[in-house]
Amino acid sequence: MTTKEQLAGIRERYVAALSDSDPDAARTVIQDAISDGATTPQIYLSILTPAQVKIGELWHRGNINSAQEHLATAITMQMLDMQRQAAKPRSPRGLRALVTPVEGEMHFIGARMFADLLIMDGWDVDFFWMATPTKDLVQYLQGRRVDLIGLSTTMPEYLPNATEIAYEIQQLDPPRPKILLGGTAVRDLTEPDQYGADAIVTNVAEAADQARQLVGYSETLPTLQQQLATIGHNVRTARTRNKLTQKQLAQASGLDRTYISLVEHGKQNLTIAAILKIAEALKTPIKDLLEPTST
Repeated sequence: MTTKEQLAGIRERYVAALSDSDPDAARTVIQDAISDGATTPQIYLSILTPAQVKIGELWHRGNINSAQEHLATAITMQMLDMQRQAAKPRSPRGLRALVTPVEGEMHFIGARMFADLLIMDGWDVDFFWMATPTKDLVQYLQGRRVDLIGLSTTMPEYLPNATEIAYEIQQLDPPRPKILLGGTAVRDLTEPDQYGADAIVTNVAEAADQARQLVGYSETLPTLQQQLATIGHNVRTARTRNKLTQKQLAQASGLDRTYISLVEHGKQNLTIAAILKIAEALKTPIKDLLEPTST
């Protein structure tokens, strides 16, 4: 792992390459950082992110023009592509995230970094680099299984838009996606509930861990008792959503009411055939009865 002093020197070289609009020099800097042992989170958090902030400051002061600032962003995107292609993703986790800037937000580098880290962590990721209107985003979520939505905002003035999106997502039928709010605009925030989020992340290096914790993902396989409890909870939730009694579900699935009761209490070891019958009666995909859901 590279030291803070080494990272500071690498960052200065990278900013100089961006200021000179020199993509080859920028690529050499990042390749040198990798050779020196810098990890992907270190490159993202300690080199690319602060370099982009510095470029923004240079543009605001008039030291570089808009064309140079846009090229600097394009170069950093190339560095992100290089990192993603070189990384060896973990085994698939069976989790899906949607990552997007909030409506109105024009900055997307932070969201892209978060999406990349999730992909490297074994997630399937839908990444929207352009902010999507809230109503369209919610409509998209209604037709797609998503375990987590990562909302990114760089400018504090767009935090109300994040709150609006979070509120609309909370109205979705359960199990709704968990909401993770991140970006430089939330650096000093500590109360996610105030913005309708389930959690706030201020450090991209910790984002994947936070995301896994938020959806209740465990690195260890569940015991039989835990899996039966999960199935029971999911069956009861789906039955309630469909406004069915245990007796009605038993009749629709061709099973005994006592059997359904034992299933819902996590006391019944089910066969695949029984799970299929219950899923068909509930008009619910079988995977939705098997997967853990966090509440």
